[in-house]
Amino acid sequence: MEDKALDNNLTLKRKRIMIYFIEAAEKLIRQNGIENLSIRKIATEAGYNSATIYNYFNDLEQLTMFASICYLREYVSQLEKELKPEMRAIDSYRTIYHCFNRNALRYPEIYHNIFFGKYSGELASVLHLYYHELFPNELENFSEETRTMLVQGSMVERDRATMERMVQEGDIQADKAEITLDLIVALHQNFLYEASLGGAGFDAKAHEEKFNRMFEYLLAAGK
Repeated sequence: MEDKALDNNLTLKRKRIMIYFIEAAEKLIRQNGIENLSIRKIATEAGYNSATIYNYFNDLEQLTMFASICYLREYVSQLEKELKPEMRAIDSYRTIYHCFNRNALRYPEIYHNIFFGKYSGELASVLHLYYHELFPNELENFSEETRTMLVQGSMVERDRATMERMVQEGDIQADKAEITLDLIVALHQNFLYEASLGGAGFDAKAHEEKFNRMFEYLLAAGK
């Protein structure tokens, strides 16, 4: 099936209209929440009819994925400040997850959808299109390392390079690296899913502390 949003024939007009829809969806998510988003509301906000959206995106879920990428901005900005070149890989790994969770717990449904939802398998392509074709200015103030990490896609792809450095530095055994990585990503997927179901009384701080304990346990088991 043709993937309309990831079509390689991106004319200036096509990019412009995709941006209209993405910005309209982003505005509505921030105003009313992701759960209240609809094709009709996005089309009305962008000044087009609903049918036009399907010329540019496969469905609501794919458009929502693009509109949700903006929620990574604060995470990436914090990460840029907290990652230091002199850090050991294991400390960089901790920093990545601490920054990520600090922001993901504010918008767990959105973060879960980006990294583990219907279109998460296309995340690398979505991020490349978003940052290199549609909103290139968003990368201007970030280092080359952060830019590279931004377009890596899945959490497994993002984490693998750091895990390899942890092996080289002796903090993770080579024969345990892959299973340690898989278990941490699976733990995080469940962590975000539980947070997205948490509701009004959800204790985000306690949830994050629980994740950190389990995260450290897995790192220790990989030594």
